[in-house]
Amino acid sequence: MREDDLRDVCEIVNHYIAHTTWNFRLEPQTESDWLADWSANRARYPWLVASVDETVAGVAYTGPWKRRAAYDWSAEVTVYVAEDLQHLGVGRALYSRLLPMLDQLGFRTAVAVIALPNPGSVALHEAHGFHHVGTLPEIGFKHGKWVDVGFWHRRGELPSAAPEPTAGIAPE
Repeated sequence: MREDDLRDVCEIVNHYIAHTTWNFRLEPQTESDWLADWSANRARYPWLVASVDETVAGVAYTGPWKRRAAYDWSAEVTVYVAEDLQHLGVGRALYSRLLPMLDQLGFRTAVAVIALPNPGSVALHEAHGFHHVGTLPEIGFKHGKWVDVGFWHRRGELPSAAPEPTAGIAPE
């Protein structure tokens, strides 16, 4: 992902903010919001975009699961695909690159937080080795209804004893 992709990423995600319960934000994000998050996280956590015909078709990015040191080997993963480019394998392609990167960087756990129902996201995550580990019922309220949130977990292939610190990524 490059800085000039942020406008398209913002547009893709803002669609889901405005029209679905899959993103719990109530107001659209700005390019500046995305730039701040990307700048703060990209040195340690991978951010990827996929393109179809030179158009940003989707984004997959990671960030800290929680900001406590004991969680340093865990990352939260997120993926969004442009509405008009769904069902082309964009999400699958993004996760096929992103998840091995997390493993190589030393992350032991990837966590996906999915507003429910969202069968496409559930299927994508489970196809990539995520397992449902719990649901918080009716935890969010958006578009006039209560929404459940499910948690999916994927464990990387790292030893369980005395882990090395996770590696950062060199920004381009």
